[in-house]
Amino acid sequence: MNISTVNMNMTKSPGFRHNNPWADSPYNMPQKLLIAGTTALGVAGSMALLAKHKGYSLAPKKMLKNIKNSWWNKVEFDEIPVITIGAGSCLGGLAGGCIVDKDKENRKAKLRETLLQIANISIPIIFVVYAAKLGKNLGKKYLEKGSKETLRTKLPKAIFGIGGLFAGVFSANIVANKINEKIFNRGKGRPVQASDFSAHLDDFCVAAQQIHDGGLVHAISRLVPVALMVAGSEVGNTCTSNVDS
Repeated sequence: MNISTVNMNMTKSPGFRHNNPWADSPYNMPQKLLIAGTTALGVAGSMALLAKHKGYSLAPKKMLKNIKNSWWNKVEFDEIPVITIGAGSCLGGLAGGCIVDKDKENRKAKLRETLLQIANISIPIIFVVYAAKLGKNLGKKYLEKGSKETLRTKLPKAIFGIGGLFAGVFSANIVANKINEKIFNRGKGRPVQASDFSAHLDDFCVAAQQIHDGGLVHAISRLVPVALMVAGSEVGNTCTSNVDS
């Protein structure tokens, strides 16, 4: 259905949206559930492609029978899985949003949000992974041959991983503002705000995983695909009435 546009003269500075896409959505419950469904399908489809590429079976019976050795339990959520699943989430949300809303301006807003969200997912995770790897290499200088890692040898990896997250969020914000300014003519953008970090649960999980992938950290990092569904929900529920102009 067509959704009428309102608040067309809003003057807030553009940037990533980190509000509540479900609460701020102008759509009714069946429409929001459809967007959630297509977002989930996008995430599930991207995970299936990743698992198949690594040689894992997609037969539900086999996956449930030996879930400890499934792709989902074995995968390290580094840059390739996170970017792939994030893109699947965004494209799924875009598909659902376009199904429920045929207004051209609203669809344009959803496409804009798709590009912003993919940048917001991709840039920080790349910084986190490669900064942590750099820190790990530095830590090896303190590691004697045949000895186990200690707090001293893990510290550079931890510091670099967390630093990479902050650098990635700042860089993603710069890219987002450039996309808004150069492609969508949306103004000069805004600086990074504290709320920008609230949307990076997946990056915090990956940063922790880069430092120590075991026990509780491993269990929490299995929730990365769920965290990435937020991006698809934001894309699908975006329209001209709830984004900056």
